[in-house]
Amino acid sequence: MNPLDTIKRFITVPPQIELELRDMMREHEYKRGDTIRGAVNLSTYAFYIVAGSARLFYTVGGKEHTFSFSFANEFIMLSRFLILSHPDTVAIQFLEPTKVLFIPHLRMKDLIKEAGIQPDEAAILFVTTAMSQHVLALEERLDALQTMSAEERYHWAMKRYPRITECATLTQIASFLGVTKETLYRIKGGKYNK
Repeated sequence: MNPLDTIKRFITVPPQIELELRDMMREHEYKRGDTIRGAVNLSTYAFYIVAGSARLFYTVGGKEHTFSFSFANEFIMLSRFLILSHPDTVAIQFLEPTKVLFIPHLRMKDLIKEAGIQPDEAAILFVTTAMSQHVLALEERLDALQTMSAEERYHWAMKRYPRITECATLTQIASFLGVTKETLYRIKGGKYNK
């Protein structure tokens, strides 16, 4: 599904503007391991996963740190703070063959503004709801990473991202959960002692 189809449920978009918006979006295909690097590239677009999966990560002292995972029919949740803090090392890595829709959000915003498209109450409600869901997801993750034990975090991640073990390495999952790979092995093997 194209995210524009969702938006159209809440905003009346004239056909000509819809064509222009769709023309601005570009679908790209990536192989497992391909990356998009750098603050400029990541700040220019919103990235919507049509099929596949990706992780957002950054590197400090030669060590990669997984920030988030995204799967089909989700936007890759970019963190402005992360981009500003690690502009040279922040990157998106594709975890399997992945189709991604590149959405030039600033150009789209300008086009919508120039066309005089005004969101109605339903659109404002949609945006508010979407933002609330994003905040809840961040709170859920923050709560998981700060208050749960390593074993509880692992089980939370398996429930939240059911395909994560099919796509990501144990090192990437361990980094995301804030545990060592050895701890993750022990949890998976049922040999973890709290």
